[in-house]
Amino acid sequence: MTTTSAKAKSPGFFLVFEGIDGAGTTSQQRWLCERLASLGYQVHKTAEPTGNPVGRLIREVLRGEHAPFSAHALALLFAADRADHLAREIEPSLADGKIVVCDRYVLSSLAYQTFAGVPLDLVQQVNATFRVPDLTVYFDLPVEVAAQRRAKRGQAQEIFEVDDFQRGVESLYRSQASAWLKSGRPIQFVDAARSFEEVSAQLEALVLPALASR
Repeated sequence: MTTTSAKAKSPGFFLVFEGIDGAGTTSQQRWLCERLASLGYQVHKTAEPTGNPVGRLIREVLRGEHAPFSAHALALLFAADRADHLAREIEPSLADGKIVVCDRYVLSSLAYQTFAGVPLDLVQQVNATFRVPDLTVYFDLPVEVAAQRRAKRGQAQEIFEVDDFQRGVESLYRSQASAWLKSGRPIQFVDAARSFEEVSAQLEALVLPALASR
């Protein structure tokens, strides 16, 4: 987790990036944080699972370093990590007037944990009290393109990165994101199949007006 120092503006703003593995959320998060800092914003860049104790355990499980946890147990671990994340980082950073840019949050649990076998209403229940982001951006990308991108990274495959699993996650991601949009939650879609520069331009066009209207 890194904090970029720049001229403070308040109030804070909570921005979340969501998408399947390989959608480009991490690289675009890095670019946007640098862009916002260059414009004078104080930016706090973070991600889930976190680097805190519960988050580290989750990452180890996803890498296959432990015997598999049940889907229910893993959903509760994600929620516990999220509660700790909010208390340790997100809420204090927002109170300081910073722009918090988070790679993955509640929507990812609704997609991943539900497809893993946990009832949707239970996943919703354990995440119901968490702060709603000021803006969520969903990176819309076909599963096949995401798989090609992951293969190019040359990294070990995590347990959720199997193509069939990602197809199910992508379907749930889209349905839940669409439900949020219909309900009036602040969520926007970007076409993540475009070039890096084009996706960055889409983000800038979405985020800068949202920040200006705070």
